[in-house]
Amino acid sequence: MLAQTFEFRYHGESLADGATVTIEAEEDEWGFGEMGCYTNPSSDPNNGLILKLLSGNPAEGTANLVIEENTLNPSRLLWCMGGNCMNLGSNTNITKTFSFTNGICLTQFDAEDIQSEGSLLATLTATVGSETHTVKIKFTYGAQGGVTGDVNGDGSVTSADITAIYDYMLTGDTTHATSCDVDGDGSITSADVTAVYSILLGN
Repeated sequence: MLAQTFEFRYHGESLADGATVTIEAEEDEWGFGEMGCYTNPSSDPNNGLILKLLSGNPAEGTANLVIEENTLNPSRLLWCMGGNCMNLGSNTNITKTFSFTNGICLTQFDAEDIQSEGSLLATLTATVGSETHTVKIKFTYGAQGGVTGDVNGDGSVTSADITAIYDYMLTGDTTHATSCDVDGDGSITSADVTAVYSILLGN
């Protein structure tokens, strides 16, 4: 088995293949009053979503972005790979090439001037040579019509939701991957189990 040569990272933490990064909408930092979701805030873009080269020195790779659902109705969807940016418009399946600079490729995806409450789910796949890694990006704004902590989607928060998180962490079961990040920090860890426990206890 060949050694892994690159990976997705978010907030400096390695992401498991197929992990979901959940980002809530916030008011834009330029004072226009628009709501948006940003994977790489301009204040510290290297602490956002990046591709990190672990070994080797590839010339370039290929990335594919698929918009699976979008009820946010943003005025603009911007996707950049290593500074190579494009406005997606109505496109929902886009492929582009990218390269690493000093072992890093910034992986910027922004939903700007959001018009509606809801969510956007995108799958980003990066390929270098014969190696491929995937991350899901989920943007949310306003009421989502669900219950916080209801990981398995049955309408209530119970011990079964904790089991669903453990299933993801221990066995890689991605059935409920998009809702396992209960605390919204972009990764699925024991902190999400703690968050569900707090909900169960009424804290």
